[in-house]
Amino acid sequence: MAKGNSVEAYFDQLAPSWDSFGEKHPGEVDSLLRQIGIKKGKLVADVACGTGVITAKLHDYSEAPIVGIDLSAKMIALAQKKYANCPWAHFVREDFLLAPEKSAFDVVVIYNAYPHFLEPRKLSEALNRALKSGGRFAIIHSLSRDELHRHHEGLGAELSRDLLPIHEEAKFFEGDFRILKAEEGPHSFLILGAKKD
Repeated sequence: MAKGNSVEAYFDQLAPSWDSFGEKHPGEVDSLLRQIGIKKGKLVADVACGTGVITAKLHDYSEAPIVGIDLSAKMIALAQKKYANCPWAHFVREDFLLAPEKSAFDVVVIYNAYPHFLEPRKLSEALNRALKSGGRFAIIHSLSRDELHRHHEGLGAELSRDLLPIHEEAKFFEGDFRILKAEEGPHSFLILGAKKD
């Protein structure tokens, strides 16, 4: 996420009420997660994890450790508290775009955070570094592109960007990944890619 200080401050401010927002379209997240193809035993990173909204769901698929990564110290603190009794949940405060992990993960999932990554090519490079050979990334939203635009209206260019049509967004990742899916629906947005060997 570019402009780290302003993005971090924005999400630090939202952290205490984050879990109260809930799912706008119940069931949409599970439908999206099923499409990723997370297999048992695979190491998954929950990037821009916030308070760990989908961390437990990811663990249900992998049955392996989940690493939550977020820029916001307050979000990470709440996630650590929420998952204190879950030895498989690990949370790290860092900027994923600058993360030192190399070929560490089988799957990276970014849920409901993509518009806050202001430079998608840098995100593609970070995903490529973090994933093992053949690893997958998934950018998922349980909101449509139009719903996202309305939701982020007025935030300003230093915090969020309006998304292009999904096939244009997918092009940002084509240098490093084979795009397996690029689909948007009435209440969903999904880009799924596999690292090129």
